[in-house]
Amino acid sequence: MSFRTDKTVSIDTLIKKFLYLIESNTNRLLGGYRMPFSERRAFLFVIDSILIFTAIWCAFVLWGWSDTGQFQLVNERMSGSFYWYPMLFGGWMVLAWLNDLYDVPSSYDSGLSALRIGIVATIGLCIYLFIYFLSPAEMLPRTFVVNFLAISSAAVMTWRAGYIQLSNTLPFTHRVLIVGGGERAHIIADAVEQTSGLRYEIVGFVNDSSEFASEKQVENAVGIADHLVALSQRMDVHEVIVAIDRSLDRGLFNILADCQANGIRVSWMPDLYEKLLRKIPVQHIDPAWALQAMQDKAVFSRFQLALKRILDLVIVLAVTPTFMLLIPLIALAIKLDSAGPVFYRQTRSGRAGKHFSIYKFRTMATDAEKDGKPQWAMVNDMRITKVGMILRKSRLDELPQIFNILKGEMSLVGPRPERPEFVEELEKQIPYYRTRLMVKPGLTGWAQVHYDYGNTIEDAVYKLQYDFYYVRYWSIWMDIYTMFQTFAVVFKLKGM
Repeated sequence: MSFRTDKTVSIDTLIKKFLYLIESNTNRLLGGYRMPFSERRAFLFVIDSILIFTAIWCAFVLWGWSDTGQFQLVNERMSGSFYWYPMLFGGWMVLAWLNDLYDVPSSYDSGLSALRIGIVATIGLCIYLFIYFLSPAEMLPRTFVVNFLAISSAAVMTWRAGYIQLSNTLPFTHRVLIVGGGERAHIIADAVEQTSGLRYEIVGFVNDSSEFASEKQVENAVGIADHLVALSQRMDVHEVIVAIDRSLDRGLFNILADCQANGIRVSWMPDLYEKLLRKIPVQHIDPAWALQAMQDKAVFSRFQLALKRILDLVIVLAVTPTFMLLIPLIALAIKLDSAGPVFYRQTRSGRAGKHFSIYKFRTMATDAEKDGKPQWAMVNDMRITKVGMILRKSRLDELPQIFNILKGEMSLVGPRPERPEFVEELEKQIPYYRTRLMVKPGLTGWAQVHYDYGNTIEDAVYKLQYDFYYVRYWSIWMDIYTMFQTFAVVFKLKGM
């Protein structure tokens, strides 16, 4: 019995060693199990594309067979309606992208992925029905579209569930070492834990170097940065995250260069943080990194700014007729609820800190600031009227700002404009707050769709993390995505 037990333990050990050997060699061949975000996103897109094209073909088959049961008719209908392929495929992919189905960190959440796929199918059906009943043009039959959406949803849900299950089942992980032990190191460690689906495994923290280790020891450190290459190879590390609380010196640079030469990826803490959470840790970056992050960005290109302005004008002019119909209804509700004007004007800081007057529907009592001192709105603020609370929750109080957009003072998407008095105070307390003023303020923004309303210094820091990210990675598609997500915020009545 003892012999059999020893033999069992021995076999178990061998199996573990065998799996580790496979993982180690595969990771070294592939540069780590976890591909870069761009490659993983492309992988999701390619498989989704194959499934969507297959779903379209299946919908054509069901359409033909439901009428005659003849495959020949299917071929005729497919060849006669070939132009629907790119339209259906493009429509699905655009809606999928707008619903974050290609956001890599959240793609590992099965429940969230299923919900997003369901939303894509529902919105797609609504768009089709809207066009079907209003357009005189020839449309595909409703049964075809229902079949397509049902097949594509089921296929993509099944594939995404399998993708998540496979990722969680395979023994491969992305092993990382964190250089540093201060606040930056713990911030990035928390960010890694928030995205557990990516299969990061923190194998330990490393003391900065022998020169600095005596000043600030990392608790339970696995070694010092002077031996980083040998340490990474011995522990089979795929990536080193640099999270030191000082500037990079020549000695550590040479060590990190050797790591990369040996196939070990090196990431600077802010760069990895923004990839994981889509925001920038403004309290943990240095001025050189911040300035470099703003160089040669699309949001400062004259051509790109012209496209952004055109998009603003097209959308605003399209919604203005609807807005003009809402004005009398909202104005009547405000007048019946409290005494005072319908509209409210307030000075805000725009691009480069230039002051302008912002327009809003009045949501507070006329004597909201009796002492003349600016005050942030608070949760359950007694100054807010009953109708004002509804307008704030639904964000309808912001609608008059389309006139600011027409005047060129604001854009549809950008950091929310703040009062000059608050800007002056926040600049003293929050590093890089001025980056918000590099672009035009917006009716909605990246921070607004990712963070609830806040009225504290801490809230302002969190919102700046998203605003900085927006300025750095702005694109027309990012504006469209933000506007799409704003509708979800409005429907949830998450305004303040």
